[in-house]
Amino acid sequence: MQDREKAFIRSLVQSGATEGIGDDGVLIARDCSGYIVASDAFFENVHFKRVWGSLESLVEKCFVVNLSDIYAMNAIPSFCLLTLALPKSFKEVSSLANVIGRCALKHRVKIIGGDTIAGDKLHFSLTLLGKVQKGRILTRAGIKKGDILGYISPNSVLTHCKTQAFGKNAKALKIALRFHKNSKIQSNTRFAKPILYPKMLLELNFIARAGMDISDGIFMELPRLSRLNRLSFRVFKPKGDWLYAPEEYQMLYAIPKMRLKKMQNLAKKHRHAFIPFAKAVRGKFMESKKNWHA
Repeated sequence: MQDREKAFIRSLVQSGATEGIGDDGVLIARDCSGYIVASDAFFENVHFKRVWGSLESLVEKCFVVNLSDIYAMNAIPSFCLLTLALPKSFKEVSSLANVIGRCALKHRVKIIGGDTIAGDKLHFSLTLLGKVQKGRILTRAGIKKGDILGYISPNSVLTHCKTQAFGKNAKALKIALRFHKNSKIQSNTRFAKPILYPKMLLELNFIARAGMDISDGIFMELPRLSRLNRLSFRVFKPKGDWLYAPEEYQMLYAIPKMRLKKMQNLAKKHRHAFIPFAKAVRGKFMESKKNWHA
């Protein structure tokens, strides 16, 4: 699927009909005073199984996955378009509407439209609009030779370190697919319930040179950053699950080396750690491990 996705996006870009493809979202304005728009799908038996959790947990993850893209580009979520596919066998329509409403209110997002259709499975598709903060967006471009790359990870029991720590999702995903085809999964893991810290992100975004939300795993994101910035990356942290874990929805930042201490101290203030793992160097980063969902 990954190769087909790459081929499709590449051909679409070559058609000349696109703008802004490649980041977590796109800015709808020329002067950084407008809105970031981001869209993502959350489909049954592709991104989740109904048996894995309650409606509340499924809707919460659906929202968080999309909210993460907005925060990643230094914007605050404001409005939402919701497209929903409901199977004929689904009997919890009113409950689902109430859950979606509560989740939107919790995250201070107004639902302004969308569509509802019949389908074979339960599918969500969200398009979020977020107001750019202080006239600055954060994109994946702009990394310079010598910049330090790092990721954010909880660093305290107050932030559920054991289950929310970066890299745990690789194991959680394998367990879910292998042992929980017909049963609930552990509800406090980052895979089941990613937790966002928008106040921290909106502060860290101003220190970073570039950044992105990690969804496919750092190892899959590095080649994309390499192509965009025409640089390679020397990974100096010993390889492990942190490198390959998918669906983290934490931030990967590129910062000037001189800002490393400032970045670490600010993350620490929010009971998180900024963990450097690579340095930007000349060359091209090549992947050698198959994508987890290919």
